[in-house]
Amino acid sequence: MHDDVKKLWKDRDRVVKAMTKDGLFRAAVMRSTGVARKAQEHHGLRPLASLVLTRALTGASLLASFLKGEERITLNFEGDGAIGMVYAEAMQVGEVRGYCRENATAHPSTDSALGTGLLKVQRVLYNNYEPVTGVVALRRGDVTSDLSYYLTQSEQIPSVVIIDVVYDDEHTVREAVGLIVQAMPGASNEAIFKAYDALDYLDRLTSYIDSGVSLEDILRKVLPGDVDVLSSAPVDFFCRCSIDRFKAALLTLGLEEINAMHRDGHHELVCQYCSTQYNLSEQDFAEMREVLLAQRN
Repeated sequence: MHDDVKKLWKDRDRVVKAMTKDGLFRAAVMRSTGVARKAQEHHGLRPLASLVLTRALTGASLLASFLKGEERITLNFEGDGAIGMVYAEAMQVGEVRGYCRENATAHPSTDSALGTGLLKVQRVLYNNYEPVTGVVALRRGDVTSDLSYYLTQSEQIPSVVIIDVVYDDEHTVREAVGLIVQAMPGASNEAIFKAYDALDYLDRLTSYIDSGVSLEDILRKVLPGDVDVLSSAPVDFFCRCSIDRFKAALLTLGLEEINAMHRDGHHELVCQYCSTQYNLSEQDFAEMREVLLAQRN
């Protein structure tokens, strides 16, 4: 039993956060294999769409690891490439969800998944009435370069994002690992360039996992000097959608629209974030009508 528990923990998706003892660099590394597989299965994605969404989900989770509690971050990439849009939302508590849409009218000259377009980043933080928002043009349309560029240029935090995804012969995600390294205020240009140079010589992140290297040891390989591991937390592809949440949203449409849905047989609801399907029953329609009629009186 003890060995089974150890294996479950070893194979569990999680994000590990660390900082150098001098406080000049911080980093987070994440194994996102389970998240990637679940997203691929739920949305029925082909390999390219799965790759882009996996990168976005992993990147969002890495950034969320630096937040607090149920603070959340959303990444929204839109471009003219084969993948027209990808959205990822993650919370520090270890929940991440998202989806993507392929582009049937992709520009024939685009040589990246997303092509030319924009990245919008939003952070919903405690004690902030409005989300903190930033927008930049896509750098390369590959998610990882775009995130590195956004953090370095828009937020003025020198950052490197690396996300490695490999597939099996059935085009299912076999392994997915992501890493973010950031320079903190006070880090010299020389120290930053030295850290970047070390990252250039890294093996593929998935090869470390295949070799049995722990996430904590990956961080010790990439961060200069002595390291403090700050946290290790599980992450899941998880959506808080429910039939009750859908019904609450539908109530905002009004009685006439609800009656029209019922009359036309529009009973099926699909969550865009996780592709979970719900079916409205006769009782559901009756309850919504009752609420809306009561509001009129």
